[in-house]
Amino acid sequence: MLEIKAESAEDQRQLKLLTLPLGATGSGWHRYGAAMYFYQHGKLHAETLEAYRICCNLDSEDPDAVARSRRTTDKTG
Repeated sequence: MLEIKAESAEDQRQLKLLTLPLGATGSGWHRYGAAMYFYQHGKLHAETLEAYRICCNLDSEDPDAVARSRRTTDKTG
């Protein structure tokens, strides 16, 4: 789960949108919009934003699970 600290009233509003329950109608788009807000404010990595983008049309899909599934491991040798 993301660890974003709300530093303003707008941060608090966006954090509520970012953490809308999975499956709520339109929640994917709201979460993605909030993720973009935090990305633009330097509080979210591009890789995490991409997971929210992937899930924006999938209200029931967990962006955290998508982000974990897309992580690459550094294999040497």
